[in-house]
Amino acid sequence: MIKFFRHIRKQLLTENPPNGRAGKFSKYLLYAFGEIILVVLGILIALQINNWNENRLKVQKEIQILKSFETQFQNDILQFDESLKFYEGASKSVDIIIYHLENKIPYNDSLNEHFYVSTRFYGDSDLDNNVFESLKSLGIDLISNTDIRKRIAQLYEDNDEWVVNFEIVYRDFLFNASQNIFNTRFKDYWGGDYKDLTYSKGEMIPLDYENLQSDQEYQYFIRTQKNHIGWLIYKPIEETKLKLIELSKDLNKEIERLEKK
Repeated sequence: MIKFFRHIRKQLLTENPPNGRAGKFSKYLLYAFGEIILVVLGILIALQINNWNENRLKVQKEIQILKSFETQFQNDILQFDESLKFYEGASKSVDIIIYHLENKIPYNDSLNEHFYVSTRFYGDSDLDNNVFESLKSLGIDLISNTDIRKRIAQLYEDNDEWVVNFEIVYRDFLFNASQNIFNTRFKDYWGGDYKDLTYSKGEMIPLDYENLQSDQEYQYFIRTQKNHIGWLIYKPIEETKLKLIELSKDLNKEIERLEKK
């Protein structure tokens, strides 16, 4: 387009001026003015191309970070599933203990394992925040969709803290019991092999099982533990997991939309 305008201006200059010097001077002014217009036009086009390239790079970076979140969310969901499965084992052992105590069922060695499993602590149920930290370093406004941006921030700043803090409360509940309840009722606490990374093998041997059947303090503890597993473990993890699943679906839609730009 710029070449086209220059061609027209050259034609105007080479034509014989109708008014002598005055006409020629006016043509030079027209030529100079045309040059200014072309320079300005060239700058505007260059800026437009530069802005287009910057926006394209920004969109590509946004797609990349969203894909990283989507992958991370899938890993977090698997982590939550493993955590829930772990605590489900503890919850089942609690049910077995309560059933035996309330129904005055005689002692058998298999209960030692349930006393142990009921007190296990997972301790790693939180979200992996590596991608979120990367986003913060780039600027959270990189995510153009305000709804998705808000939900991601809420997920890490609210839900993740909810999961972490409540699991810590549950951990402290167990550790406090190890010093104030288990210490007078069991031979030892977590009598298992620390090298067993599955925490599946171990036992807690009661000092007086028959006395546990009428021990109101211990039975209050074990029933409260059952409630704590629900409120402090299951509820935060399950609700956060649902948010991850829904957000992951919306991330896929947003990625598809951005890739079509």
